[in-house]
Parts: sequence; structure tokens; C-alpha cells
Amino acid sequence: MKVTGQNPPRAGELTQGKTREADGRRSSVTGRSTQNPVHVPDRPSLTTNKVKDAIRNEPDVRPEKVADVKRRIQEGSYTVDAERLAKNMINTSLREDLEKP
Repeated sequence: MKVTGQNPPRAGELTQGKTREADGRRSSVTGRSTQNPVHVPDRPSLTTNKVKDAIRNEPDVRPEKVADVKRRIQEGSYTVDAERLAKNMINTSLREDLEKP
């Protein structure tokens, strides 16, 4: 084996088949130049706004779900999955904390 004095690529430089050299070569995955940064818009996309609007327009209470739970309680077949409930409570709390300004 001949040693040429060149350093081997560092961890993460050659990931997912991409070349990360700064000489302007094209990525083997995307075919795009690796020198040009990707532009990400500052505002949400139209699709994101449509999804948010659809969620806002949904009712807070789903009558069919409420009726089903009431029926199961009356029949005595309603059970609470304590682990699932705890996970949902924690996730909701974390999400609310992250959304605070």
C-alpha cells in the first residue's frame, strides 16, 4: 500500500453516498453541487398553512367518540391504559413547554 500523504475522509464526510469535498463536485445522490447552500424560506409554506387551518377547523369534541366512551362506561367494558395515559400527559406537557415563547 502506498502512502500519499493525503488524509482519509473524516467521519461523516462521506455519508449516504455523498461527496462533501469543496471542489464543486456534484453529489452522487442528488446531482447538485455541494458548494451551493439550500435556501429555506423564512415563512411557512402554503401547504403548511392549509394543514394548520384544517386542524383549527376541526371540532374540539368528537360526538361519536364521546358516545362510544359513554356506552362502554355504562356496559362496564371501559378500561384506562395507565401507561398510555401517562405517556400522553408527558408528551403534551413537553410540547406545551417547547411552544412557549
